[in-house]
Amino acid sequence: MTPAELQLDENDPLRILQLSDCHLLEKPGQKLMGVDTELSFHQVLQHLRSHSLWPPDLILLTGDLVQDPFKDNYRRLLQTMDSLNIPWVCLPGNHDSLQLMETILCKKGSHCAKRISSPDWQIICLDSHKENTHRGHLRQQELDFLFQCLSNDPQRTALIALHHPPIAVGSAWMDTMKLDNGGEFLALVARFPQVKGIIFGHVHQVFTAHYGPIPLWSVPSTCFQFKPGSKDFALDRLPPGYRWLELYAGGRLETWVERLEHPPEGLDFLSVGY
Repeated sequence: MTPAELQLDENDPLRILQLSDCHLLEKPGQKLMGVDTELSFHQVLQHLRSHSLWPPDLILLTGDLVQDPFKDNYRRLLQTMDSLNIPWVCLPGNHDSLQLMETILCKKGSHCAKRISSPDWQIICLDSHKENTHRGHLRQQELDFLFQCLSNDPQRTALIALHHPPIAVGSAWMDTMKLDNGGEFLALVARFPQVKGIIFGHVHQVFTAHYGPIPLWSVPSTCFQFKPGSKDFALDRLPPGYRWLELYAGGRLETWVERLEHPPEGLDFLSVGY
């Protein structure tokens, strides 16, 4: 079966909005770490609707769409995203159910597209979900798909998206849950000079690094944030956020993070566990 693809019209620049780690719960109004995650997600979208750059050309949801997978929270996410009338694509995180994503979110194949193309760019979406663990892993099938996309289309600049970070981010507890074959993934990517960036979620914080010339960027969560550089689980007081990416002809990429003005209400700093 050929992976679903999504083609975007020519646009200079191509503007992408990255949202991640929504952690929607089974029912509206339920809370995680003291936060109504669904309310926070809708507040992010409400904030974005008044943004001068709205609407983007594409919204990319980079995993942990829900906290515990149920049909109802995926259905509500589908309804919310489709109501925006903007192309959107999602990929799975460690909290997601591949089966429920397939049956609910992917009924329209473009919502789970593995490759998004424009005249100048390709965005390659990878599945780093690994059953029964918070760690990430790219199966050989995913690595082969990545290789094919990059080797078959060397003239098109590439951006790669996945859920798990391929390298340590400096938080000891979180680094136990990074991509377990990140070295293999990065060695493959480094063979292709057209790759101009790697984006991921999972870490609920802003992180920037380089692997050789290739930049790696994380994104804040749409709900609660994790404290950078922490040895053990710790929440941060920063507000929810999102990442903009502008992809230009010729391979130039500009990106930045923005946040809401205030942290989500009810944030519980005594919470333990993830």
